[in-house]
Amino acid sequence: MGRLFGTDGVRGRANGDLTPELALSVARAAASVLADRDGTSRPVAVVGR
Repeated sequence: MGRLFGTDGVRGRANGDLTPELALSVARAAASVLADRDGTSRPVAVVGR
């Protein structure tokens, strides 16, 4: 497995280094951090390719 976290976000080949399970875990952690910072129950995140 190569380097997953870069200066611009999470990197990896889909279904390779970056598995669906890992993507879900990272998304859940990010949502938790955003919710704590924002104080709302519905934080907004933008996902790009």
